Amino acid sequence: MDGMEKRNNVRVPLQVVIDAVESADNEWNQFLDIVTMEAVSVPESLFIDNFGGEYQKLSDMIEEEFNSRFFRLPSPYDIHEYSIMERFIWSLPEGTIQDRLENAIRGRGAFRRFKDSIYRLDMEQEWYDFRANAYREIAIEWCNDHGFQFLEP
Repeated sequence: MDGMEKRNNVRVPLQVVIDAVESADNEWNQFLDIVTMEAVSVPESLFIDNFGGEYQKLSDMIEEEFNSRFFRLPSPYDIHEYSIMERFIWSLPEGTIQDRLENAIRGRGAFRRFKDSIYRLDMEQEWYDFRANAYREIAIEWCNDHGFQFLEP
């Protein structure tokens, strides 16, 4: 039995992966611990660790058991929030609203302008629902890519 077949018997709570996707940032690396079924995080740079080596110990454990117990969760690079915004815009009917949002995401400050535009257009709930579904899809894809079954929330 190869590693992927063994992992096929692992049932991951999908909400743990979704929560990790929602909280992903460039400062922390997140991993799923398939023993505890929890997401664990270590700073991107252990040089800023002021916690008496607590993260160094975890980092060493992750390194020793990488892809057997600890599996890297999606990073912001994998999630690509800008692409999610684009897909949301393209899912809207062609016209003024779509044009306004497309203009909002051009250039510097795109995320702030997009958020402001969504608020002014009273489309916050539509955006949050769309993004939540995109995060769920990313989480499912991550489970499939790693050979894990997932449990629905």
